[in-house]
Amino acid sequence: MNGECKRREFVKLGLAAGAAAGLGSLSATGLAWPVQAKKLETVRIGFVGVGSQGSSHVRNLLNIPGARIQAICDIREEQAQKIARRIENAGHPKPSLYTRGDYDFKRMCEEEDLDLVYNATPWRWHVPVLMAAMKTGKHAATEVPAAVTIDECWELVETSEKTGLHCVMMENCCYDRVELMVLNMVWKGLLGELLHAKCGYLHDLRALKLNPNGYQGMWRVKHSIERNGDLYPTHGLGPVAQCMNINRGNQFDFCLLYTSPSPRDLSTSRMPSSA
Repeated sequence: MNGECKRREFVKLGLAAGAAAGLGSLSATGLAWPVQAKKLETVRIGFVGVGSQGSSHVRNLLNIPGARIQAICDIREEQAQKIARRIENAGHPKPSLYTRGDYDFKRMCEEEDLDLVYNATPWRWHVPVLMAAMKTGKHAATEVPAAVTIDECWELVETSEKTGLHCVMMENCCYDRVELMVLNMVWKGLLGELLHAKCGYLHDLRALKLNPNGYQGMWRVKHSIERNGDLYPTHGLGPVAQCMNINRGNQFDFCLLYTSPSPRDLSTSRMPSSA
């Protein structure tokens, strides 16, 4: 068994410092090497994917002092030009554009002197974009979800640790006003010792997923067709994990997922006949 397999098994089983001795110096959580970065007065950003979600992030970044969008990458040149004009109209220099197809984000990462690559593409591109960023010395941030398989999650964790660069999933529901209010109440001890929590996320996305002309087209519904599970769990789980100090002293031991049959499955399944 090689070192990485040992380390993965160590994390999976929740073993303590004895196993850590042969795996390197872990942080206080026992889950990852600490990543530290110097303070920057100006953060030079390359943005990949400026559709509906990405363009909203660009709008937010333009309102943050010290954030400068230096490059835009999108497979649609007209959309990239539109966002570039928005950046110029906000009083910032015109960003470089990368619109030569699906993999032009690699050229952006190689050519541009950036501090951060921010990603808001369809899910299948999240890991490739993040990896390209870290391998060229850039911090990386992405829309939810960061990855769609366990192996992809490990790839991101291990690359972040190896390069010493941040790799962050931008889980907005961890930072809404209500969630932060409750987290502050927990930190102040107003709710006592938390022993149990329930969470969920209700959002009817049929109109979005089934609209072939929508900004997410049909790529997102494809995940729902081919994968049976909770494909968007962190909106509900993220805030609760923060309140429970997950990865900050506590950790998940196991996870169970229950799902009910779809109406199609119920209609075609064999049901026992009544006596």
